[in-house]
Amino acid sequence: MYVYTIFDTYSASGIGLLMLIFFECIAIGWSYGVNRFYENLRDMFGYYPCFLWKICWTVTTPLITGGVVMFNILTYVPVQYVGYEFPTWAHVIGVMMALSSIGMIPTYMVYKIAVTKGPILQRLKILFRPDVTIVRGDAPPPYSSIPRTTSAGVVPL
Repeated sequence: MYVYTIFDTYSASGIGLLMLIFFECIAIGWSYGVNRFYENLRDMFGYYPCFLWKICWTVTTPLITGGVVMFNILTYVPVQYVGYEFPTWAHVIGVMMALSSIGMIPTYMVYKIAVTKGPILQRLKILFRPDVTIVRGDAPPPYSSIPRTTSAGVVPL
């Protein structure tokens, strides 16, 4: 149970998961571009989702997850199990477990910035706004024209 408590506290939930969500929203909303992602969603669904999603992907979710992570770091209390206080080395192993998955994101980001050629501003522009053009000749059908099915077969709309 002691190992489970360390694992659960540091890697399975909490700061690690929130940091993953934070980096994902930054990657989609700011790096790939929320408008480009919005167009991809229209291609997949056949309609645009509510515009409030753009605000959530670019502002609300990164602010909330970043704020919760900062609050957890500033108000850190060492984990305990049934009154037992874990030694410092156990907390170090827990932090290393969390960083083993989350630490790859900023590490790879620094690596890509270092190996990309050109001045720093040009590198950042290349990495944060890739020139990806997706040309689709066939748009998906509107959602309302997709037939619904039941166990008896297709239900007419």
